[in-house]
Amino acid sequence: MTLIGVAEAGSEAVAVDLDSVDGLSADEAGARFVMGRLGVRVVMTHRPALAALVAEAGGLSLVHVFAFDSTGLTKALEDHPARRGVGTVISPGPVLSHLTAADLERLPRPIVAYGLIDSPERAHQLLTIADSVVVGADSAEAWSKGPGFPGEGLPRER
Repeated sequence: MTLIGVAEAGSEAVAVDLDSVDGLSADEAGARFVMGRLGVRVVMTHRPALAALVAEAGGLSLVHVFAFDSTGLTKALEDHPARRGVGTVISPGPVLSHLTAADLERLPRPIVAYGLIDSPERAHQLLTIADSVVVGADSAEAWSKGPGFPGEGLPRER
């Protein structure tokens, strides 16, 4: 299904990563298109200024932080527009379980764990730290055949 098809289906759970949609500019015009024309309220980007713009327009923006090492995390957090309406996506997701309490406190919420989440157990564990986890469609489909997934007993709010 296309991005437009998903948006037209009316799901409130739709989020768009502006940096990875072919044919969509990861700029102010792209953000205005997905928010205004498609009605998407959650936008992910690694561009802090764009994240701030989305928040100013009334959306929830998630700054995508590539936390492969402490230097990358520190730099990303220095540039993060820590303000209302701007949360954080940490990639790869399992890095969250290795951050110090001080680093976790510095992450603006909501926090989303994204990428390399390889089992329902890992997803459950990350939900004790993050507000949400993102898994690929292939993983979610495979996990749904097993016990305890999706989501019975998972926290719904933090």
